Amino acid sequence: MDDTQLPRFCRETRGQLLALMAGELSGWSERVVRRHLRRCSDCAAEFARQERVNDGLSQLKQQAPEPPPELLGDLLAQARQPGWRGRAAVPARGAVSGARPELSVAFLTLGALATTGVGWAAWKSSRAAARRIRSHAD
Repeated sequence: MDDTQLPRFCRETRGQLLALMAGELSGWSERVVRRHLRRCSDCAAEFARQERVNDGLSQLKQQAPEPPPELLGDLLAQARQPGWRGRAAVPARGAVSGARPELSVAFLTLGALATTGVGWAAWKSSRAAARRIRSHAD
């Protein structure tokens, strides 16, 4: 069932779940949401799912992913292959003008990790901004 088919109170409660997880609800609003979660198994299941997602994202934030140790060696071996296959396998070749393939791969890997972190941070801040807007509208 999508959110538009839910009863109004369930839709409103689900709109407050992120604020509840972030500790942004208090007083009457928090009590109403928590009471609804005790009584509505569907909303409680959605809250538990969102908590698992939030916990998973928090763990990713705390533990930077470690590339497999053989990755660099495999990429360098492919970069040394002559012809189109070697060039297509490692787009890092020549990414930094005059650099060795090792440095190009390192720069691209760092760039990918940095943009992933920036994307996650932008997503997180947009969610917080939306919560603030919703709370001011109420």
